[in-house]
Amino acid sequence: MQDDASPAKAGYHHGNLKAALITAADEILRDKGIEGFSLREAARRAGVSVGAPAHHFGSANGLLTEVALLGYGSLGAALNAVAITEDPQEDLRALALAYVTFALDHPGRFRLMFRADLVNREDPRYAESSTRALSGFAAAITRKPTSTESGPMARIFLVWSLVHGMANLVLDDKAKYLFGGASPDAFVRQVLPDILARAWPSDATDV
Repeated sequence: MQDDASPAKAGYHHGNLKAALITAADEILRDKGIEGFSLREAARRAGVSVGAPAHHFGSANGLLTEVALLGYGSLGAALNAVAITEDPQEDLRALALAYVTFALDHPGRFRLMFRADLVNREDPRYAESSTRALSGFAAAITRKPTSTESGPMARIFLVWSLVHGMANLVLDDKAKYLFGGASPDAFVRQVLPDILARAWPSDATDV
């Protein structure tokens, strides 16, 4: 699996400096993770002055918010690529697998997207992009009421917590301790589909 893909840079010209800095920040998260990010490094990779990122984005949070927006866009694309069927449980399994696969393919973006200390959640685009990315997932979760239903928000919280927790455990390489040393990639491809099938069998009525 490939991490966050970014187009090769061929320099920049007037009008796309901001895009070059966003690409540079995205590449840092891909290569070094959140811990390796700095405005200085983003400027170096973009080939601009040290003060350019702060000038265009105001702060590290401003620039990282742009990368988080990219993340939600790519997560939404991954979830929306799942074909919806007449079987709600099958759809839920497919969406859960797509969610965890996205996290493994794009760990830098995925970890950043949920960091309230690093992104500006007051930016109206953040709420819009996150809602747009996850609306189909939420609809699938609430599509089939259960005998223990306590409300759609409770069901969304329960299922999202489960799937999001799986994604983080995979990123933290914990599966190998439980599944015979399986790498994250092998776990997602070979083990997780069976786990999801057992969690949400097609004839089940509960989560």
